[in-house]
Amino acid sequence: MKKLLLSIPLVLMMVGCANLDIKSAKHPELNKQSSWSVLPFANNTETPMANDRAASMAAAILQADGETVVGSLPNGARTQELLGGDWKKRYEEALRSAHSTGANYALSGSVDEWNYRAGINAKPVVSMTLWIVDLHSNKIIWRGVASASGGGDFAGRHQQSGATDYKSPH
Repeated sequence: MKKLLLSIPLVLMMVGCANLDIKSAKHPELNKQSSWSVLPFANNTETPMANDRAASMAAAILQADGETVVGSLPNGARTQELLGGDWKKRYEEALRSAHSTGANYALSGSVDEWNYRAGINAKPVVSMTLWIVDLHSNKIIWRGVASASGGGDFAGRHQQSGATDYKSPH
């Protein structure tokens, strides 16, 4: 889990971003022998399928950390994604499916910015929000936000908050 949280900035750096700002809730105590499901990510960008790319990266990071990821990745049909799709419906269906797989936790999020700014000062910009749902209590037990952009120095901040009752994020 800690590797996942530390890997998010690395993923943002890999897409060419150097300025980094992180805000995160206090790291939750998680069952060491847990299994994970990756739910659909919301795409709040104009970049088609940025959400599916982010979900795939999150699943890969969990697996690289030795975590068990159950179920299938929430990649939508390309045509549906290009037309906007219905993220809330996909999210709720994936959440129900995650319960049936026996997973302990579900990881999801939103991609809020995923592009290269145009013009003379062109630079990559990425912004993501992640959350972990405890599937036994249906509570969001962790939230984090990371944003990064090209150029400059590394900057990181952490902010703490408690668990909240689960509600559909959008």
